[in-house]
Amino acid sequence: MEHVWDRWEQALLADVEPWEVARAKQPSEREDAVSRDVSFGTGGIRALMGIGPNRLNRLTVARASAGLAAYLLGTCDHQPKVVVAYDTRCHSLDFARIAAGALAAAGVHACVFAGPCATPLLSFAVPRLGADAGVVITASHNPMEYNGFKVYGSSGDQATNELAHAVQVAIREQDPFRVPVEPFEEGVSAGRISQVDSSMQDDFVQSVLAQSTGVSCSDLPVAYSPLNGCGLGPVSATLDARGVRYVLVEEQCEPDGTFRTCPRPNPELPEAMSRTMACARAHGADLALANDPDVDRLGVAVIRPEETRLLTGDEVGLLLLDFLCTSVRLPEHPIALATIVSSPLLDAIAQAAGVELRRTLTGFKYIGEQINLLESQGRADDFVVGVEESCGYLRGTYLRDKDGVVALMLVCEMAAWHKAHGRDLIDALELLYERYGHLVSRQVSIELPGIEGRHEMDDLMSRLRSNPPTEVGGMRVVATCDYLNGAPMPGDSSQTLPPANVVQQDLVDGCRLIVRPSGTEPKVKAYCFAHGSTRAQALERLASMEADAHKLACG
Repeated sequence: MEHVWDRWEQALLADVEPWEVARAKQPSEREDAVSRDVSFGTGGIRALMGIGPNRLNRLTVARASAGLAAYLLGTCDHQPKVVVAYDTRCHSLDFARIAAGALAAAGVHACVFAGPCATPLLSFAVPRLGADAGVVITASHNPMEYNGFKVYGSSGDQATNELAHAVQVAIREQDPFRVPVEPFEEGVSAGRISQVDSSMQDDFVQSVLAQSTGVSCSDLPVAYSPLNGCGLGPVSATLDARGVRYVLVEEQCEPDGTFRTCPRPNPELPEAMSRTMACARAHGADLALANDPDVDRLGVAVIRPEETRLLTGDEVGLLLLDFLCTSVRLPEHPIALATIVSSPLLDAIAQAAGVELRRTLTGFKYIGEQINLLESQGRADDFVVGVEESCGYLRGTYLRDKDGVVALMLVCEMAAWHKAHGRDLIDALELLYERYGHLVSRQVSIELPGIEGRHEMDDLMSRLRSNPPTEVGGMRVVATCDYLNGAPMPGDSSQTLPPANVVQQDLVDGCRLIVRPSGTEPKVKAYCFAHGSTRAQALERLASMEADAHKLACG
């Protein structure tokens, strides 16, 4: 191990930040950093930045880029083209230029965004530039120590399982110490690297606005924060066009890869939304809205004189599906898309509206695959909305990824529509619960870092399969679905979901527990859904389920 570490340290020590060096002094950090190569998960490569093959750094980015280039050169009958984007994180600009240089050196034309941009904009740009793939350097909502290398296909969808596997195989064949990287400026001068200008974002915003329901938002005040990421430009242009009155969280408007004001820039978390909620209260706004740094997620909080309530991703998804089923004219054969870990109440809302709801595996790339399928069948106009519990939403087929900009616009229109009917979004939720029963959900995340953590995750999933509980939270298990060998797609049994390391247990009275290792972070996630005739009963059941989920993780 020491020999491997020494080689990587010698090559990279001059490129890393002081906080990366400090972390690297820990023996457990070194062991994990050289224990394996970084690999693809549900969102491509996402890893801690630092020294070693299991970290994102100059060498691993170049290696991943060379692997992608090798794959494209082996499958394309023309010179391949790849669009490269990056966010505001530490090293993101450097990694994007290294990726472009490695692609160019291999004979692939690289089109690089001129500045930091939203991940949905990369998905939007790939097909419009006639590219064969896309790469975005981002770690989305993760803390500052992380970064990522997300790969997109030619239609702008996140790398499918097949593409990710093929690229991973090609990456393994690259020697990270021998990957040629053309200097960025030389590549630009030689025409092997070009830049994507700001007109692409203008076109993106117009495509977002085309998804508007037309509801007037002139009477809706909101507070907005981009959480020191890339959202300010496209979001402000969208809000201005829709006539929304908004105030900004000034200290979170400027790009800051250290996220000093929100160390965990995930809009699902109250601590990440705290400044936006305070700003909203101070200015009398109805909503506090924030995107994660790469703008593919949206956090929503409702402001009342007596309370401020941060909605869960599931709650926003329920409201959006209901709003679109109620306020717009649906196609003759409407289809909505959700993941298997999204709220079971979506099925009831869809059924009542005559909407077919298909459920995919976790990860918006699977929703993108279904949009591609609908488009190939000439049914793109049948797509109503796609939602996932982790604050990801999409309406329209202008891209193939979740989009925090269109989600923000639709939430504003939805809130304005309900306000015109004398209620806010909390009232609207209560109406849904009165109609379909109270269902509350919570995601339990158990962090298991390092080599030992990976073994613990494997052991946990093995125990869940070999010795499954007969009850959870005091409620009997009535059915178990193990997705390890694939399963029929919920909502469309003619399709089969690909294998996934996920176990679902359905309990009495519509309650459900789903357990899966994260594909992008060192943690196991347990999704608890508790149903009850009253909110108090649902919350009581949820607390019991959450306690048992922790016990499962602890063995």
